[in-house]
Amino acid sequence: MPATTVRPPTLPRALLLGCRAGLLVFLVLYTLCALLNMQLGYQGNESRIVTDWVWTEWRSVVLWQVARLLAAYCVVGLVLGALLGAGLWAAERGRRAVFWGSGLGCLVVEGMLVLGDMAHHPHVYAATLYGRSEVTAALLRGVSGTQPSGWYTAALVLPVLSVLAVVARWLVMAPRWRSVMGGVAVAAVVVGFTGLGLARTRGAETSASPRPNLLILASDGLRPDHLSGNGYSRATSPNIDRLMAEGTRFDDTVVQVPRTAPSWTTLLTSQWAGEHPVVHTLVGREAREAKLTTLATVLAEQGYRTAVVADYAGDHFSRFEYGFHQVSAPDFRFPDLVRQRMLIMNVALLPWTSLAPGLFPERGQFPELTDPAPLRARVRRTLEGLPEDAPFALVVFASSTHFPYAAPWPQEGRFVERSYRGPWRFGATPRMEVDPKAPVTTPEDVAALGANYDAGVRTFDSLVGSLRQDLERRGRWDDTLVVLLSDHGEHLEDAGLGLGHGDHLWGRAALRIPFVVRLPGQVAQGRAVTQRARSLDVAPTLLELLGVSAPESFRGRSLASLVKPGPEPRPLPDLPALIETDLWFSDRDGQPYQTVRVPYPWIYETATVELDTGEISLKPEWEGTVLRARHRGLYLGRWKLLELPTPDGVVLQLFDVVTDPEEKRDVAGNFPNVVTAMRAKLAAELPDLAHQGG
Repeated sequence: MPATTVRPPTLPRALLLGCRAGLLVFLVLYTLCALLNMQLGYQGNESRIVTDWVWTEWRSVVLWQVARLLAAYCVVGLVLGALLGAGLWAAERGRRAVFWGSGLGCLVVEGMLVLGDMAHHPHVYAATLYGRSEVTAALLRGVSGTQPSGWYTAALVLPVLSVLAVVARWLVMAPRWRSVMGGVAVAAVVVGFTGLGLARTRGAETSASPRPNLLILASDGLRPDHLSGNGYSRATSPNIDRLMAEGTRFDDTVVQVPRTAPSWTTLLTSQWAGEHPVVHTLVGREAREAKLTTLATVLAEQGYRTAVVADYAGDHFSRFEYGFHQVSAPDFRFPDLVRQRMLIMNVALLPWTSLAPGLFPERGQFPELTDPAPLRARVRRTLEGLPEDAPFALVVFASSTHFPYAAPWPQEGRFVERSYRGPWRFGATPRMEVDPKAPVTTPEDVAALGANYDAGVRTFDSLVGSLRQDLERRGRWDDTLVVLLSDHGEHLEDAGLGLGHGDHLWGRAALRIPFVVRLPGQVAQGRAVTQRARSLDVAPTLLELLGVSAPESFRGRSLASLVKPGPEPRPLPDLPALIETDLWFSDRDGQPYQTVRVPYPWIYETATVELDTGEISLKPEWEGTVLRARHRGLYLGRWKLLELPTPDGVVLQLFDVVTDPEEKRDVAGNFPNVVTAMRAKLAAELPDLAHQGG
């Protein structure tokens, strides 16, 4: 009998077969992700209360996100399947080979893309894979640290071969296309080199304004004691160290409320929380819409073009009226959180969303994704769009050092011991509720957490270096007042004081921020100011260095006299540095501060979501309790006082920060007169303290 001849399908038929195979593969992947990863927790914190409420009140958001995800899976499957089917048609394969080959090819491309994205951003995948099983955890550990470009290149092999096969077959079938393709190739080369030349020409252009520009570089939760230029053991900050050597640093800068929104509002308004309306993280509509006199509004009145560019943790810039001309910052509205959590569950789709970030902007708001590359690109676009005939004031706020401390490749895992297999290999987030099944935290866990944090510091440092190069190319570096800041520090379980920030006032880690200024000719080089500075003083200091008068509403004082070139000046008189906790998100996290506090329920009961805006805010009936319950205190001279309200009265603690810089010994009983004097200073520093619950 004659052998059976396999007839290749026509091109339309091959495309249809490829589409069917690709669609089938990606629908199966969607189903697996939905079944295996169905959860709506935030950074590992889950609540049945929230899940039920989301399905009741925000069902339309959930269903619309499901539709978007399904549509994306279908489009990817159809396009990729069609491309691979066309390649197999060009190779003259039979119908079965086209169908099964397209399906297998889709799986290979998908697998390589996931591994590439996993190597680049392993923390994004840790949210669903690291705690699932030892197999998936081992996969994540194994892929972490590998070169992402290798996986991405492997993912491109089949699609590129398919394109080349189709082009080759067309050239064979229609020789007249050869000259056309040659012309297209030559034109592409010419256009590419022309564009490169134009880009280089544009990059070489310089301009100068008669007044200094202002560039504030900040990272959420950046601890000054983790900068190598401040004596830290790891090489975390070569670019920041250079900045400190060329300018002046303040070694002891204290923030008032160690949480992002209140702290930034104090930094920009030079007012204590309570004088400005952002008294805690979840303020209501009236506080969010209040017009504020800030560093940005003052500079705008002086002709500066003001802008802020922020990633994940910088949502407050889009929520509050700080007065910037341009704001490029994410939202933190409840529907966005729902979309985030639903997207991060879809492991199979995540790498495709990185290829088209505009279609799923919620990817850029993942706490687990603090890659500064998109932030850097937005900063560059902002700089290019600023007018050349006016000075600029630009704030760049990164989240690389915010929990869960998710540095991307190549810094990710840089400082973690290779043998570590514990729960904090890919960082950690404060828990809302104690997990009775969780193992006891070990020194190895704490070391891994610090290592992840340090990788975040190094990541932010690379952003500082990159932006410096951008300004140097534009000829703007030396006529710009460059400032390094943070909004608060961070507890890293390294002193027995927990994880995160804002819940208590013990120790130094969460209350200290770096404060560095550099401006040739106006700022001394290599100077370290040991006198205590306050976040309240930052804006007045910057305004004086820029030659701008501070408004009457600013409560802080300028420290510019301490950074002027020449002989080191005499210290200024000490002023009180007020410190306060933010609202507490949990009443069941098992942390030590829970034993000395006025009790109120956790955030799932005290917070609400405004249905018209999606904003998360504290219920009005809890405002008074939250303000009365907060821990408060102040630094003044060698002393630190704490007032801790409890149901049985106020607990008072006093620390001598000169003899006890780590603030471990309460000496309130030894110095009752100091306690009395410090309490009077605290009451006088914030006039409405008694009204708010003092």
